[in-house]
Formats: sequence, C-alpha cells, structure tokens
Amino acid sequence: MRAQRASGAFARAVLSALIALWFCGAARADPRVDYLLHCAGCHLENGRGDPPRVPDLRRDLDVFGTDRAGRAYLTQVPGAAQVPIDDAALARVLNWMLREFYPDRRFAAFDGDEVGRTRHTILADPLKRRRQLLAAISSNRPDQIP
Repeated sequence: MRAQRASGAFARAVLSALIALWFCGAARADPRVDYLLHCAGCHLENGRGDPPRVPDLRRDLDVFGTDRAGRAYLTQVPGAAQVPIDDAALARVLNWMLREFYPDRRFAAFDGDEVGRTRHTILADPLKRRRQLLAAISSNRPDQIP
C-alpha cells in the first residue's frame, strides 16, 4: 500500500514537471525539474534509490561532493554522463542535489566547465568505482584513489 502511494506521488511529481515544461519554457532551467525528469526514475523523488544497485543519494553524496575525484565521479555515473542536458544544466542539478539532500553542509558549486572536463569519461563499472572512491576517501588517503 505504501509503495503504491509513493509510486502515485512520484507519478504526480513527474507529471507536474512535464506540465511545467510544456507550458513554461523557463521551467527547463529549474534543476529540480531536471532531477525529476532525468534522475528520479532510478533514485526516486526523495533520493532513496534502490541500494545497492541504485545508490541512495542521501548517503555518501556529500563525501563525493567535497573530493576532487568524487566530484568527477558524480559527473561520470551513467545517468549524469548521458543525460540529455548541457554541462551547465547538469552542474545546476548536482548543486541542487547537494543542497537538497545535505542542507546543513557547504559545498563548492559545480559549474559547466568542471562538468564538461570530466563528464565524458565513461565508467565501465560505476558501482566498483564508487566502492574504490569511498574506501580511499574514508581512509583519508585521497592520494590512493585509482
């Protein structure tokens, strides 16, 4: 029953985003709308995901957002690297996600140039790369990040 309500709420949120896009071209600049259209299908509206296959954005995203290799990783995961929005729009989505899921933390903002430099490196195994990064970052050995 709870899953049906969550599914219905998600469908209504996506429908609202699509209606906003249809009637207002400016809505395309809204990173929350881009998140709902391009990310929430897997990570869900609240970022919960479906661990371990689809990571929970409310866990560890903050760690990646403060590390050079972690920031690159966020731009290279398949959903980000292949989303049909430009680099500046993806930067806005990443910034929105960090603010939304970690409101008490401060992060250096992503910009289109940073995203453009790293986004096009294809990750053969994003979950393996995630584990490597988390291990290196948590051991305070960023110099050991492969």
